[in-house]
Amino acid sequence: MKPFFFLKPGKGNSYQVFNPVDNTEYELNYIGYRILEHCDGLLEPEEIADRLIRDFSLTKSDAIDYINVFLDKMYRLGMIAWRQEKYESYRDWGAPSTVFWDITGECNLRCIHCYNFEGKQHENELSTREVKCSLEEMSGFGVKNLSFSGGEPFARKDMPEIIQHAAGLGFDTVGVSTNGILLDRHIVRELTAQKLNIQISIDGDDADTHDMARGVKGAFESAIRSIRLLLDEGVNTSVCTTATKLNVERIPGIIRLMGDLGVKNYRVQSVVPMGRGKMNADLRLTPGRMKELVEYLEKRNIQVSSYNVTLKPPPAGPVNFCDPGVCSAACSVCSITPGGNVVPCTYFWGINGDNLRDHSFQWIWENSSVLNYFRSIRLNDIKGLCRDCKWLPVCHGGCKAENYSNGDMFESSHSCWVAEETRNRILSSGKIENQKLIAKGEMEIETWVKQ
Repeated sequence: MKPFFFLKPGKGNSYQVFNPVDNTEYELNYIGYRILEHCDGLLEPEEIADRLIRDFSLTKSDAIDYINVFLDKMYRLGMIAWRQEKYESYRDWGAPSTVFWDITGECNLRCIHCYNFEGKQHENELSTREVKCSLEEMSGFGVKNLSFSGGEPFARKDMPEIIQHAAGLGFDTVGVSTNGILLDRHIVRELTAQKLNIQISIDGDDADTHDMARGVKGAFESAIRSIRLLLDEGVNTSVCTTATKLNVERIPGIIRLMGDLGVKNYRVQSVVPMGRGKMNADLRLTPGRMKELVEYLEKRNIQVSSYNVTLKPPPAGPVNFCDPGVCSAACSVCSITPGGNVVPCTYFWGINGDNLRDHSFQWIWENSSVLNYFRSIRLNDIKGLCRDCKWLPVCHGGCKAENYSNGDMFESSHSCWVAEETRNRILSSGKIENQKLIAKGEMEIETWVKQ
């Protein structure tokens, strides 16, 4: 088993690590810090012990004991992941099709489901010149699609300039996700000229519901005003709703409202429990309620991520556990943080990715240990209830970021209604030995899922 350390250590000699999932900072001693440095996805714990012996006055036995106890604690805190195999290098992978860029951490709303705790401008955000330079590199490398988000992208005064530069570089599409508050007719007309795709977030069919989700009064009025303005100026406009227990009953009303406004593209997404989303994790829909919502949306041809795969017949034939591409993150897409770190996806913004100030985008895409670690993930890494599910080849065990936020990137999805229904059958079976196994997450469930 080879551990891999995801998160960044602290600055200087403080020996701290910060977990963005729950906004917690942990202080380490120097030995702990050195152990995490060696968790590179290539070394076994015994090999890490050999390195500690050289640096500290420890016996091999003491070093292994120390490492095992420490890594177990780090695993339980979500700081490391384990795989059976070493990660592989994929230097000829080819450019990603889409790059998602959180262009700033600053935001004028306080959405209850956001992965961004503070909504403040990050330290050392990339300058206008640095952003433009990286955009040129990505275009030259062959990136096809670009999507800006935040924070609130238009909190950056140079955002129109950045958009104009990106639009002139030949990307197939350039999109911006915004809450709409800072848009005015002058900005919108600039967007019209650039043929952009703009996504506005709407989380209610009235001000009370939307503003409660967004944390600021008046947000609904501003968002609706911006939608009307964008459509009036001919900008390609879509709307996204984050489904929670607070607004799920209002989604039919949101759909009607979007129809009245003339919005053609509408989608729904779920909450990933990171940042404020972790603090408000009780607002997430249960898997059963999510299933009802997805069935409702499917009938109306409305997109809801990839949750619909288990509503279709499972694929025939045996599972190839060596199949790559378990997640699109680091394979066909990646994200860039406000400070320039290239990471597998937006929700992994706090991990130790390489920075655009240190390397070109192409170099990072081809050489990053974090990105190559994600590319190395196979179906064989998936554990728990998902491992023997007949939908595994198409579902891949659910969103890796969501699983990671729940404690283990390779464990069963907490949002899957198939897993929930299977778990409930096991727990209600009356077989005490099965109930104990399911509580430990150790049960092979082929007889339950494949029946």
